[in-house]
Amino acid sequence: MYNNNEQSIIWFSMFDFMTSKKIEEVLNFYDSPSDILSIGLIEEIENVVGKENFSKLKEKYDKNLLSSYISALEKDDIKCVTMYSNEYPKKLKELESPPYILFCKGDLSLLSSNCFAIVGTRMPSSYGKVVTQNFAKGLAENGFTIVSGLAMGVDKIAHETALDVKGKTIAVLGGGFNHIYPAMNENLAALISKNGLLVSEYRPSVHPTAYNFPVRNRIIAGLTCGILITEAGEKSGALHTKEYALECGRDVFAIPGNITSAKSAGTNRLLKSMQSALVTNYEDILQTYNISKKKVNKQSKQLSFNEQIIINSLQDEQLSLDEIQFKTGLDIKILNICLTTLQISGLIKKLPGNEYILCGQ
Repeated sequence: MYNNNEQSIIWFSMFDFMTSKKIEEVLNFYDSPSDILSIGLIEEIENVVGKENFSKLKEKYDKNLLSSYISALEKDDIKCVTMYSNEYPKKLKELESPPYILFCKGDLSLLSSNCFAIVGTRMPSSYGKVVTQNFAKGLAENGFTIVSGLAMGVDKIAHETALDVKGKTIAVLGGGFNHIYPAMNENLAALISKNGLLVSEYRPSVHPTAYNFPVRNRIIAGLTCGILITEAGEKSGALHTKEYALECGRDVFAIPGNITSAKSAGTNRLLKSMQSALVTNYEDILQTYNISKKKVNKQSKQLSFNEQIIINSLQDEQLSLDEIQFKTGLDIKILNICLTTLQISGLIKKLPGNEYILCGQ
């Protein structure tokens, strides 16, 4: 059950015009947020929200309506964490404009876990995909909750990799839960709600807008101790997250890329201007936070002769199916069977473009 302070903030969330800034201005007229529900609306509020919006507030000033609103949220397994809730992350309060409410689906304890953000381009190169997987895997296996924005590309890879290794992840959305964007990530969002946490400062019915995404990036930065940009062009939205991270004193890391690649122009510029620390493996980040690398116990598997030569061919590099066949000399049918077996065993991973890589590379 929510206390009166929490209920007042939840009531404000029913109105699109009640931004965090507006809520803060309105609360300045009261000794406590709970006074909104006990004392009522005072005329001075009209000067903050305007005459038309003030009429909307008065029209819906109904505790029964608020109760129905909260019940509807609970029916959809949505929990509200307000600035006055015990679960509200202390780190978020360090933002210049922290959200007064977070709508959450999943494990609330992750809000106070050791969070680290991984962000980047929506259209990563093969290089960007591999380094994102490697860093997300290593950091998730070593206790970090991976935070990202559920976008295509780097965000999606970071979330999926964390889940693949039974790690934890938080997705911060740019709209309400009823309008997952992009729609093709709806299944991923459902998985995260069951095995991680979905977070949004927008009530479920709110559609995502272009404006919302840069704004939500402050939450991605605010939840974490640091952010990693794995691959980003000059105008990548990930650079907005970097700005918020620097504003609230978070560590910023970037992975260097090919100097001729437009997809790495943003990260290379960050490194060149010394706005981020250069990292080449996830152990660099663990060392920054004095975290000892965990030994991951993998069940030993007796490899067949053919499986072993495939593993040998993939040492220190990723190869296409044709390249593996050329190096091993295996019949294509046998090769496909062995590749499938090695993937199921978690020893190799198939990448876009029909390429393969050893897990952990």
